[in-house]
Amino acid sequence: MNSKKVTEFADIISNTDLLAYLASVSISVPTPVQADCIPKLMGPGHFTVQSHTGTGKTLGYLLPLITQLKALESKEDARINGSPRAVIVAPTRELAAQIFSVVKDISHYAKLRVRKLVGGDKGKSLKSMFSMPMDILVTTPDRCLRSLKNKELSKASLNYLILDEADHLLEPSFKDIMQQMAYELIDTDFQLFLVSATRPAQFTETIKSFFPALTLQAIDGAQAGTSDMRIEIINVTVEEKDKFTYVKDFIRLQKHRNGVIFTGSKARAQRLAEALLAVGQKRLFLLHKDLEIKERAEVTENFRKKGGILIATDIFARGIDIPHLQWVLNFDMPSEPYYYLHRNGRVGRLGREGDVYNFITSKDTARLDRINKALITQGRTDLKIAVATPKQKVSRKRK
Repeated sequence: MNSKKVTEFADIISNTDLLAYLASVSISVPTPVQADCIPKLMGPGHFTVQSHTGTGKTLGYLLPLITQLKALESKEDARINGSPRAVIVAPTRELAAQIFSVVKDISHYAKLRVRKLVGGDKGKSLKSMFSMPMDILVTTPDRCLRSLKNKELSKASLNYLILDEADHLLEPSFKDIMQQMAYELIDTDFQLFLVSATRPAQFTETIKSFFPALTLQAIDGAQAGTSDMRIEIINVTVEEKDKFTYVKDFIRLQKHRNGVIFTGSKARAQRLAEALLAVGQKRLFLLHKDLEIKERAEVTENFRKKGGILIATDIFARGIDIPHLQWVLNFDMPSEPYYYLHRNGRVGRLGREGDVYNFITSKDTARLDRINKALITQGRTDLKIAVATPKQKVSRKRK
């Protein structure tokens, strides 16, 4: 980015349709990572974009992507049915649905053909999708791979591939699917954007193993905006046997504030939901990966609209943005240290205030050590966990 300070989107975006969209959602000033990455992503090359949760990465890649797609329209040959010009891959249906919703809103101004392809999609609408040209496809790894292998989805028009939550998509749980997808696209000339909030050790080597022919430039917004994040950390020491009792008092103290409770497993989430329903808790929602696809979508949408309390596993930890969220409770501390960052990133997004509560037991010592080490490597010492005396607050002042 040049040395001139960017003070509004009009400084870096000339497309009037995109500026009209931004005005419609009352956004005029780009975040630091947006100001940095938007001009770069409108140029040539492949990029990794890393910035903390809630700093505006989605618009940071969507705005330059759409700018470039619109610029290419007049230069393109006849369009090919079932062949998107850009594919955005997200690790969960929930995140894919959220990204799709944003792209769809923008498309009302920019006049784009936007489609979503996730597990469970079928029937006439799916056949219709593959029988028409499309500009942007938002999808999940398994569904995208299946459509490529079945020749339903064509790669002939592909100009851009974006992996949102790239560190998760390239980790072992998705390794086989993503390697197969990379192989399917090996002879395709596209620009690659890898977007993430965290960057694990050896991430450069991991990227190389999937895309050996590509050289990626790094856009690192990890330090930008940390001092402006308004998250208060509140640690509570409690023994495991007391958690299900104390959480009821905790919720009473929250009164009508909207929040998410993260548990370590589906069984724990179900047990907690049953315990809270038994004492009359209203507006309570439960989300885990074993729910039916339709149920997962309904739970997420109802919580987004109605608020209340959502009990969730880490399926909800990445990327989801719900503006009315005011607190997060780590009922069980995560076993994977980076998930502490992602869970807490559901609050304090784009300058909004948020509280993070940690239930810490005597058995969490090793887990806390791993989390704190991960926080240091990611430049998030502001979220470091200091073990407190029972029910004592450990926090930093909001800026």
